Amino acid sequence: MSQVLGKPQPEDEDDDEEDELVGLADYGDGPDSSDAEPDSGAEEGVLDFSDPFSTEVKPRILLMGLRRSGKSSIQKVVFHKMSPNETLFLESTNKICREDVSNSSFVNFQIWDFPGQIDFFDPTFDYEMIFRGTGALIFVIDSQDDYMEALARLHLTVTRAYKVNTDINFEVFIHKVDGLSDDHKIETQRDIHQRANDDLADAGLEKIHLSFYLTSIYDHSIFEAFSKVVQKLIPQLPTLENLLNIFISNSGIEKAFLFDVVSKIYIATDSTPVDMQTYELCCDMIDVVIDISCIYGLKEDGAGTPYDKESTAIIKLNNTTVLYLKEVTKFLALVCFVREESFERKEKVLGIEPKTSCMESINSTTELYPPCYVVFYPTVFTYLYCEHFLNSLSMKA
Repeated sequence: MSQVLGKPQPEDEDDDEEDELVGLADYGDGPDSSDAEPDSGAEEGVLDFSDPFSTEVKPRILLMGLRRSGKSSIQKVVFHKMSPNETLFLESTNKICREDVSNSSFVNFQIWDFPGQIDFFDPTFDYEMIFRGTGALIFVIDSQDDYMEALARLHLTVTRAYKVNTDINFEVFIHKVDGLSDDHKIETQRDIHQRANDDLADAGLEKIHLSFYLTSIYDHSIFEAFSKVVQKLIPQLPTLENLLNIFISNSGIEKAFLFDVVSKIYIATDSTPVDMQTYELCCDMIDVVIDISCIYGLKEDGAGTPYDKESTAIIKLNNTTVLYLKEVTKFLALVCFVREESFERKEKVLGIEPKTSCMESINSTTELYPPCYVVFYPTVFTYLYCEHFLNSLSMKA
């Protein structure tokens, strides 16, 4: 039985070890900011250098940008299911905070949120300690503000980080685009992209690659952008994509996603293009499944969990498309887009008769077809076959 969905619980030892960072605690918006507590209590803590470098080895994602650019709002909406409207009441972050994200064996990393007012390139601050071991650096730019200062900070951050760690993935979130027209979005992205790359070229650093995303917490663009960031930290991503490609090419399925159910980040998808409407439908389906399961999926005494190995859902759209969701592991779900006529023939895809026993089905199918069919095909033996494979995967540290 799977764990109850919701905000992941912190490890006790992390809470005991998280102390204030000497020399940086006094940066803040007010005179008492040095005495402030971390934003989310038990789950977030002020940065402690001794813990992440000596004990756990997890990929690290840094959230950086100027003040009020929306860094903390992104984190709360994506990983804490906070309503976008509630983020209006978040206080400005005044300390470097670290949070462990342990929703699944894939989405298992640390997010370090850096206040915009901290100059971590001060000579007295060892910034090399931060960038060593970092998997991705997300720099958030407020698209509705004058971004010249942000571009200057971006250039300084990227060049310094690259000297310490050449393996960092540099991601630029052009944020708060919900207030811009479509033409203005395109023009803003083009301008930021051009200026940022010109600055790198002038510094002789053309080999540094920056990825740009238009994001907003008021739609699914922020989830899709974070999905792309997380995918780059999964060494087995090509294998997963290849499995999904073979799967859809032989099953009549048009599009398939492997989703982390808690965060709605998709871990992998096939090679066909992803459009926003398709992604939004997948996210909405996950929400519907979890919400209905919380009402009708529990036992009379409240025992059980809303998402477990029995979780399956079928939604038929009015355009002859069928959405199919099936639990893969306790944290992952396979979401497929199938044509209605193909879906009606789903029991014939593997040529298994209903009277065939579960174990006979597994044995005969693995002999006749590549293992990927068994890994992803939504039948009674899906979980039995793929659990070991999926749980054995890890993210790049």
